[in-house]
Amino acid sequence: MTMKRAHGFTLIELMVGVALGLLATLVITQVFLQSEGNKRTTTSGADAQVAGASALFTLQRDIQAAGYGLTGWADGLGCPLSGNFNSTVVLNPAVDKLAPVVIGFGATSADSDTLTVMASGKAGYSVPIKVAAAHTSIDTKFIVASNLGVVTNDLMVAVPPAWSSGNGCTLFMVTGTTPSTEVPHAATSGWNASTAIYPSAGYLDGSVLLDLGLAPVRRRYSVDASQWSLQVQDTMSLTSAGAFSAAREIFPQVVLLKALYGKSTAAGGAVTSYSADAPVSKADWRLVQAVRVVVVARSAQFDRNAVTPNLPEWEVGSLAAGTTACRGNASSLCLTLDVSASGPNNDWQHYRYKVFDTVVPLRNVVWNP
Repeated sequence: MTMKRAHGFTLIELMVGVALGLLATLVITQVFLQSEGNKRTTTSGADAQVAGASALFTLQRDIQAAGYGLTGWADGLGCPLSGNFNSTVVLNPAVDKLAPVVIGFGATSADSDTLTVMASGKAGYSVPIKVAAAHTSIDTKFIVASNLGVVTNDLMVAVPPAWSSGNGCTLFMVTGTTPSTEVPHAATSGWNASTAIYPSAGYLDGSVLLDLGLAPVRRRYSVDASQWSLQVQDTMSLTSAGAFSAAREIFPQVVLLKALYGKSTAAGGAVTSYSADAPVSKADWRLVQAVRVVVVARSAQFDRNAVTPNLPEWEVGSLAAGTTACRGNASSLCLTLDVSASGPNNDWQHYRYKVFDTVVPLRNVVWNP
């Protein structure tokens, strides 16, 4: 009987098949990795887009409302502001001012600025109240023509007729509303724990009281350089334990915040320049009509290749000092946005950046020139 020869694969055929399978696997893996990398880049870019746009919207909303209850008495703008809660200095006249927006400029171009916005939290109307009799540094009540609108526990600011570095404004809490010609602030605890914060000259006839309500708005926005995020601190809010609230993160992947004062040549006039020069007098503060803000957001995805060859630019036109011709549009003027510190190992070029900027009019200033 003749045996049929067995049929099958030779060792060489098996090796060729394995090699083709490995080659196909390699190609599929490369395509998958490329696709996944593109997806991560797109996703992280979208995250930066959302974070940057949301951060700018939040800043814009607060700046637009800044100055409510403060600008009705324009002579008080820029006044050094004092305020203690028990033994804690909350408002230091050396740095804190009675102003809608105060920009704290970074020490270098790579350091973010801070933005402090302030407004009355009064639910109803907030109008200046004239002081009708001199208030000494040890008095515990103001004599006024009428305390209409004032309620117990309102926070108020006393503004002298002509403020100076040694004769500034003081924050206090109202402890009663009777009679209607008085605004008491009995020295008890909390905001009224000491009369030492009142200027030695006191508050003369003609001084003004500004009503900030039960919950004044005073927020400081900054960039956390350790986490690269926009953070905010409510600088006059107390926790249940009696401590002031710490800064909290609100939007991640924000690496730079810069701002400029928009100034006019006359109170109530159009903006003629954007400046990093802080106002130093009442007249200077009255010329600030707007704030120009830029936020730089970074993608979370690290690219192996350098994808950002140059520092981002902020197109500001001809109204700001220190500008140079923009790279992409030589007919316009830009300021360089130094994000070189945002890379942990000087690798900032391996991230993608998005720039968001806007000009925010100070409506309460414009409406009360």
